[in-house]
Amino acid sequence: MKQIRKRITYANVMSSIAVFLVLGGGAAYAAKKIGSNEIKAKAVTTGKIKKEAVTTSKIKKDAVTGAKVKESSLGQVPSALNATNATNATNASSVNGLHLSKIFFKSGPDTPNTTIFSAGGLTLNATCNGENLELTGTTSVNDSEIYESGNYLNTFDGGFDDDFDVGDTEPVGEEMGDESQDEVQGQVVYSTPAGSVVTIQLFLNDFGSFGETTTCAVVGIASFS
Repeated sequence: MKQIRKRITYANVMSSIAVFLVLGGGAAYAAKKIGSNEIKAKAVTTGKIKKEAVTTSKIKKDAVTGAKVKESSLGQVPSALNATNATNATNASSVNGLHLSKIFFKSGPDTPNTTIFSAGGLTLNATCNGENLELTGTTSVNDSEIYESGNYLNTFDGGFDDDFDVGDTEPVGEEMGDESQDEVQGQVVYSTPAGSVVTIQLFLNDFGSFGETTTCAVVGIASFS
């Protein structure tokens, strides 16, 4: 102890304190003065950043671009939602539960029975026998009703069946007083006990309609719920 005390002098103590202050102050100075240009590229990795150290206020405006964002984490922006709704409206197959369907059938002679429409319980079948078009309707619902009426000189015969059952076959669109369907126009209305309704505007033609190679044709628009 006496040897140690002999070596502890005022000068030794002051020099030790000075070294401590220099080292401590220098470290603090270095920590305070080190800028981004003095940090080696890629030296600061993700693992070295304290959790939640990077807050919103520390992110430069417009620094986060679309390429740096995980798309699945984003919700749909209002403008995109409006565009989606517009597309759906364009492609919609129904309005308030009412559907529309185009009917178009044309054939040459001797075309076998062909289904040209089926919805709401009603099915229409067309056959071209030689030069004669035969259009018939069947139902998949018992106790249904089917009614047809004409709008022009050559019109449907105005048939009505209020007991239209499964297995029945109803002729559709025959001209008044004639079984031919040469340029016949009219409307067919079909309904079921459950309230399903099918309304069809039809134009029927045989004897060389829509070109020389076409013998029979059916054109129409159907609406159904």
